[in-house]
Amino acid sequence: MIESGQMPTRLASELRAVRSLAGRFVDPLIDLVLPPVCAFCGDQHVAADSADTSHASIRLCDGCIEAFLRDDRDACRRCGQPVGPYSSDTTKGCVICRPKRQRYKEVIRLGTYDDELRDAVIRCKNRGVEPLAGALGDLLFYEQAERLQAIHADVIVPVPQHWLHWFTRPHHSALTIASQLSKQLRVPLRDRLVSKVRRTPDQSSLHRSERLKNLDRAFRVRAAKRIAGKRVLVVDDILTTGSTASEMARALRTAGAKYVAVAVIAVVR
Repeated sequence: MIESGQMPTRLASELRAVRSLAGRFVDPLIDLVLPPVCAFCGDQHVAADSADTSHASIRLCDGCIEAFLRDDRDACRRCGQPVGPYSSDTTKGCVICRPKRQRYKEVIRLGTYDDELRDAVIRCKNRGVEPLAGALGDLLFYEQAERLQAIHADVIVPVPQHWLHWFTRPHHSALTIASQLSKQLRVPLRDRLVSKVRRTPDQSSLHRSERLKNLDRAFRVRAAKRIAGKRVLVVDDILTTGSTASEMARALRTAGAKYVAVAVIAVVR
C-alpha cells in the first residue's frame, strides 16, 4: 500500500524540478530583452546605482527594501517578537515567549507582518511570484547573514505543504525562500526530507488552543538516518503563533536532529 502523500509528493517534486530547470533558461533570456524590474513594485530595478552594495544582487528597488526594513527594533532571539531597547539577553526568550514551550531554539526573521512586508508575504502565495519570494529570501540572508551562518546548519528544510495544496496553491513560497537561503549559505536543501501527511485546516482560522492539536503528528520525517545528529534550519514565509514551526521541530528532534532553528520573512505581532 502506498503511504499517505507518498506518490503525489514525488510527482509534485518532479514538477517543481521541471519548472526550476525551465526557469534557468527562460529567466536570463527575459532579462536580456527587458530590463530587470523590482519584484514587488514593478519599477525598473537600479541596483547598480544603490548606495548599499550589499543589496546590489537583490531584485528589489531601494524604496521597497527600505519599506521592508522599516521596523528596526531589536527582536527576541527565541521567538522573533520585537523587544524594547533596554531588554536584556533574549537567548532564553522574552516576556512573551519565556513561559511557552517551543521545540525550536531560535527564530531569525526579516521583519514583522505589517504594511508592505505583509503585502509581500501575502502576494508570495500566488502563482507566478517566485521572483518576489526569491528576492525576500535574498534580503533575509543579507540582513541576517551573521546569525544564519552562526547556526552552522547541515541542512535546510522548508515547511512542507500537503500535496493537495499544489492544486490550490501552486506556488509554495517557503520552498522558494529556502532555495535562496540554500544557495546563499551553501547548505544542502532537503525539500523532501519532511512531508505533511495530514491535510489540516488553515491555522489562521483556529484559536490558539486548537493550533497545536490541529498539527499533531501532521509532519513525518522520511529518512531519520539522514537527520540524526544534524543541525537543521527550518524555513517558512510567516511565523504566527509558532505552532507549525514547533511541530516541525518536534518531528525533526524525534528523528534525531541535534538542533533546530527557524528562519522566516515575517513574524505576526
